[in-house]
Amino acid sequence: MVDSLIDFLHTLMAMPVFYPLVTVLIVADALAPVVPSETVLNLAGAFSASRGVPSVWGVIVAAIIGGIIGDNICFALGGKLISRVEALDPESKAGQAIRWVRRNMNRGAGATIIVARFIPWARWVATIVLGSVRYNWFKFVFFDTIGVILWAFLSVGVGYLGGRILQDYPLLAMLLGVVLGSSVGYLIQKGQNKLAEWRDVRQGVSNV
Repeated sequence: MVDSLIDFLHTLMAMPVFYPLVTVLIVADALAPVVPSETVLNLAGAFSASRGVPSVWGVIVAAIIGGIIGDNICFALGGKLISRVEALDPESKAGQAIRWVRRNMNRGAGATIIVARFIPWARWVATIVLGSVRYNWFKFVFFDTIGVILWAFLSVGVGYLGGRILQDYPLLAMLLGVVLGSSVGYLIQKGQNKLAEWRDVRQGVSNV
C-alpha cells in the first residue's frame, strides 16, 4: 500500500500539470485557508529530495505566483469579506489570528504582512483587514511579495531538507518535511511575538 502511494505521488509530481495545480491550490488556500498549502510545499520539497521529482524551482515559482495572486484577490475583496472575519468565533484559531493581526498592525503593517504569510489564518485575516481599510496597495504588494518569496523558499526548502535526511525512506521523508515545516512556522510566530513584546517594553520605558 505504501509503495502504491509513493508510485502515485511520483507519477503525479512528475507531470507538468502538477505545477499549475500547486498554484491553483495556493490561490484557493489564500481565499479559504482550510488546508494549509505549506503542507503541499513541504511534501513536494521532501519528495523532490528523495525521488528527484518535482523540480524544486518549479514548485517555488508556482508557489510564489499562487501566493501573490491569492493574497491580492483577498485584499481586493477585503471590504466585502471583513464582515465574515468579524463574525468568526473569537476563541477559534481564526479568532485568535484576528487578535494577533490587529495587535501587530499597530506595531507595523509591513512586518505583519510578511510574518502573517507563515501563519495560515493570520495571512487570510491580514489581507482582508488591510483591504477593508484601504491600505496602500503598492505597499501591500511590496511587503506581500517579500513575504510570499520567503515563505515559498522556506516551505519547499524545509521539506527538501527532510527529504535529504531520510532520502531512502520517501514516506518518512515527507512526514519529516511536514513536521519541520510546521515547526518553522510556529517558531517564526513565537519569535515575532517575543520581539514585538520586547520592543513594546522598550518603547514603554523610553516614554516614561
